[in-house]
Amino acid sequence: MRKLAPIVVFTALSFPAFAAEAPSEEDAPPAAPPRPLWTSFYIGFNRGFGGGVLDSDVGFVSAVPGLSTATTTTNRASGFIAGGQFGYTYSFANHFVLGFESDFQWSDMRSSHQATTFATNPALITNADIHSGIDWFGSTRARAGYSVGRLLPYVTGGVAYGQVQSSGVQFLGSGLATTGSRTNTRVGWAMGGGIEFALNSNLSAKAEYIYLYLPGVGGGATGVGAPPVTPMAGSFRTNSVDVHIVRSGLNYKFGGVGDFSNLTDGSLLATIFSEPSYDWTGFYVGINGGYGGGVVTGSTTFVQPGAPGLAETTTTSNRTAGYVGGAQGGYNYQLTKSIVVGVETDAQWSDVKAQHQAATIGGPLGFVYTNTPNDVSWFGTTRLRAGYASGNALSYVTGGVAYGEVNAHGSQISGGVFGGSASQNKAGWALGGGAMYALTKNLSMRAEYLYVSFSGVSGPAYGVAPLPMPPLAGSFSTGTFGTNVFRFGFDWKVDGIISSAVAAAQ
Repeated sequence: MRKLAPIVVFTALSFPAFAAEAPSEEDAPPAAPPRPLWTSFYIGFNRGFGGGVLDSDVGFVSAVPGLSTATTTTNRASGFIAGGQFGYTYSFANHFVLGFESDFQWSDMRSSHQATTFATNPALITNADIHSGIDWFGSTRARAGYSVGRLLPYVTGGVAYGQVQSSGVQFLGSGLATTGSRTNTRVGWAMGGGIEFALNSNLSAKAEYIYLYLPGVGGGATGVGAPPVTPMAGSFRTNSVDVHIVRSGLNYKFGGVGDFSNLTDGSLLATIFSEPSYDWTGFYVGINGGYGGGVVTGSTTFVQPGAPGLAETTTTSNRTAGYVGGAQGGYNYQLTKSIVVGVETDAQWSDVKAQHQAATIGGPLGFVYTNTPNDVSWFGTTRLRAGYASGNALSYVTGGVAYGEVNAHGSQISGGVFGGSASQNKAGWALGGGAMYALTKNLSMRAEYLYVSFSGVSGPAYGVAPLPMPPLAGSFSTGTFGTNVFRFGFDWKVDGIISSAVAAAQ
């Protein structure tokens, strides 16, 4: 009866005057030729996450001979994006599709490094606060694809534009203070690819990867040293802003998409509340890939044995970013007509890390090198899922336990050598949601957001100061590793394949 219900509803909606006298074939108007697939103007919205690696350089000179400094830094950038798009696609008879698309995005993608050091004896404080990133961006791109029924895989590329910003303030315990800031609109390029899927005659969903390139910014910087050092003049620049973006969204097509005989009437409500036409009950396995990031904090404390009251503490904060990829497996059970519950476990390789590297060369013979990579090298989750099925779609929320390897490393060379390192397996939690769509009897695609949280790591730290200073003893710890993960994937319904094989054997 469940399979007959959509046919009855469709028949009732399509032939409301069935009880009236049916017109003869001679009176019926000629049927309009079917519209080509995907040919339409459209408008939509999207949401996603992105990041990359940003490099910058700062240099200062002074009227005092030999007094100059140069610093190079590398930091990971990450952040959410959200925006809208519009465009036009044209379908050819051979199923090739060409078009264009423009989008405009708010962006929180940026690198950030904050570090504060406080020493009790001698009393001093240092602070660094550095930000670089993209405040907004847009692109106008060509699209080329090949339609396979409701599915449209495509590649895309074109011009990009956005507002790039960089700023930095630093106070050193020696009395030196430096600052610089610049915001400019830059023009670059974007390229990528994705998959779009027609949900009904007007509404489609898409999952997309975009690589975005924008030139960096630069400007003047100033420095002021403690008397009698004269003011210092300098400049800074960021290298190109190269970021990776994963995003999903919805498009509304004006006039609808043609040649789909089994689509709903095109309204969003009709799609959401349509009768389920797919049985989600069964085991499945699949693969996924995506991008993630967050913010991680850290703290390092050194004390000098035999010198009560002499201590030094440094706190830091950096953004994390990187790719993830892996596999998942689980079981769904269709509890009622529209309610689906289940369990899922996944295992993920991860490149999500915080990366702050800085090298400063100053005169005379001054040198400071810092390297503090913190990362999650792999993780997995085991989660419950609860969802709502309509048509071939399943929207769900999910939550459960997480587990993974968290690593923290740090080293600094500055007159002495300082460092600390630890790798620990951690348990945590994961929470999120997503949507799945059945492409065939056994194959479905998915888009998913997860927030994965692990407690931090800790360990001993060491310091070897210049002679005759004695060695320093210390410890370090990190804050929570919280990661926002956007990922896309495909699932294969295993029991359906097994049942088909058994039926074929019989």
